[in-house]
Amino acid sequence: MRATLLALALLPSTVFAIITITGPSASSYWVQNTSNIISWSYTSGDPTSVDIIVTNSDNQTLNGAFSIARGVPVSQESFTVTDVTLRVGTGYRVAFLDPVNDNQTFAQSSDFEVKVPGTPPAPTATTNPTAAASGSGSPSGTGTPRQHDCYW
Repeated sequence: MRATLLALALLPSTVFAIITITGPSASSYWVQNTSNIISWSYTSGDPTSVDIIVTNSDNQTLNGAFSIARGVPVSQESFTVTDVTLRVGTGYRVAFLDPVNDNQTFAQSSDFEVKVPGTPPAPTATTNPTAAASGSGSPSGTGTPRQHDCYW
């Protein structure tokens, strides 16, 4: 009986696997006005697609969540954001949301920095660069901020 209860207690950790965003990170920053990579790892049981947003707790740097891409297949393991026009600054985070429910966050990156144009690119942690999709992210007035309650 105890073995059965223990097996059942361990079941949720294998059923609800977690996507891990490996880049950007504190050591894998972005450079303004260039293409930058979001990379992640996943396991079976993870969602099949996600919406990607960027946030910053400093409203002077980024006022609200900004939508980067919608319906990105998790199996790609990377996404190239072209022409990043985020303001130079610290405290940015990438988050993966449920495409059906904006209030469900599947994963978030650690804090990262956006550096000035001309800074050498940071090392990236892509797991499958040949499968990378791309998109454009420009929250400085040409994009549409996504309203989302972020609590990090």
